[in-house]
Amino acid sequence: MQLFKIIFILIAVSMFSSCVSKYSILNQNYETNKVSLSGNVSGLNIIDKRSNITDEKIKIPVISFPGQFDKVSPILSEEHNQLIKNQIRSYFTNSEEEIKVNCYILIGYQEFSAHTFHEREYVQFDTKIELLNEKDNVIRFCSSTAFFEVKSSDASNDYIDEIYKKAIRTSVYKCFEKLDE
Repeated sequence: MQLFKIIFILIAVSMFSSCVSKYSILNQNYETNKVSLSGNVSGLNIIDKRSNITDEKIKIPVISFPGQFDKVSPILSEEHNQLIKNQIRSYFTNSEEEIKVNCYILIGYQEFSAHTFHEREYVQFDTKIELLNEKDNVIRFCSSTAFFEVKSSDASNDYIDEIYKKAIRTSVYKCFEKLDE
């Protein structure tokens, strides 16, 4: 009976600590440098180049068994579009030079898998940013990738959506951080 109590306590502590560390990703600030590019955004296009997008939510079971898996490339919602547009506009100083921005979504997906002792949530988002002058000539461009992986005992749609948005923000930020160098 004593051994059962010890095992139960160890499992409870393990589950609690995985929940705490899981949410630390959302609080981590990956945008460490201030980005300030000269120019006024006169046009902003978000171009989704992914061929496998879907409006279906990722399937995360209430009770999972090892081997369960799902992967989706969510359609860019209005919230995602607005997040990207607001973020990009925040990086410009609104000076007189007119700049057009093309933001290409190259990869963007959410992935769930169940294993013997944990569930894995993984997201990845790849972008390519082009800055163009008023004659539509590319001035500069860059691409970046952001991904997050979490292993815990309590995967959820809400959490994977939150880290997906974090990956979107981080990928766009990494591009503009390079462009600001």
